[in-house]
Amino acid sequence: MAIEIISKQHESATGKPAIVLIHGACMGAWVWEDNFMKYFYDQGFDVFALSLSHHGKSDGPGKLRWTSIGQYVQDLANVVNQINGPVYLVGHSMGGFTIQHYLQSPAKNVVGATLLCSAPSHGLWHLIGKLILHYPVYFLQSIVQLSWLPIMKNKIRLKRVMFREDFSDEKMNQVMTSLQDESFLAFLEMVFLKLPAIKQFSIPVQIIGAEKDYLISVADTKKMASNYGLESCIIKDASHCLQLESGWEDVAGIIRKFADPH
Repeated sequence: MAIEIISKQHESATGKPAIVLIHGACMGAWVWEDNFMKYFYDQGFDVFALSLSHHGKSDGPGKLRWTSIGQYVQDLANVVNQINGPVYLVGHSMGGFTIQHYLQSPAKNVVGATLLCSAPSHGLWHLIGKLILHYPVYFLQSIVQLSWLPIMKNKIRLKRVMFREDFSDEKMNQVMTSLQDESFLAFLEMVFLKLPAIKQFSIPVQIIGAEKDYLISVADTKKMASNYGLESCIIKDASHCLQLESGWEDVAGIIRKFADPH
């Protein structure tokens, strides 16, 4: 099984941990290429972005619709195991949820992680209520079709749930072109079927949320941080896909300082 890995690596060791970037639902490694990958590479980090099973150019066992979070955790483990030296994880949305499960038993070379607008440890119940309230017909279509494309593959709805109002039409069109369906099983697992065990992490973990995130509310981010005995950092005026929006450099800078405080 081939997993797509996009990387930028220095010719010699820099003394910094390698950054592994894990995308969220309906996306792939491509979401990191234009901004975060270049930023962290220029800051002296080797950078690896993977596409989880059945995402981007990655293969995967079975069908996407019934791919589990457990498979995504295995994808991440396989990539980490290929990297020599310390590794720092950054996971967005579903990628953050995947990291929470992975950190139940991480490789010894994993030295820290950032959960970025992560699906919360206590489940996506708050999001379900909002979708039923705001998009009842499309939510029902998604349930019947076992697919999130009825909600996501519409520029107006996608902009509301993932981006700020000032996100450009040009960039929105690029995202719409690359957006794909997501595992329906993985979604159910993020709601209630496979929530991570709540215990203190064995490594430093940073939790970042966005003030205007429709999908993951500030309250959910703060509750998740509290569950783990941590503080959260909320980015003012940011939305769910803050790694693509204006101001992404500030977010990357916050992560850099936590990943390598020297």
